[in-house]
Amino acid sequence: MITPNTPIDKLSVVLATIIAVAFLEEKISLLNGFGVALIAIGATLVAIG
Repeated sequence: MITPNTPIDKLSVVLATIIAVAFLEEKISLLNGFGVALIAIGATLVAIG
């Protein structure tokens, strides 16, 4: 079941990745970056629709 909080919950993964790369200088692979982008797109589509 998709609740109104689902998009926000899924974006936490995206935000954690962005913070890790920006502030902790973590390196992510191209495949991981692609996965994070897909999560962001999916959460946005769920929030819109």
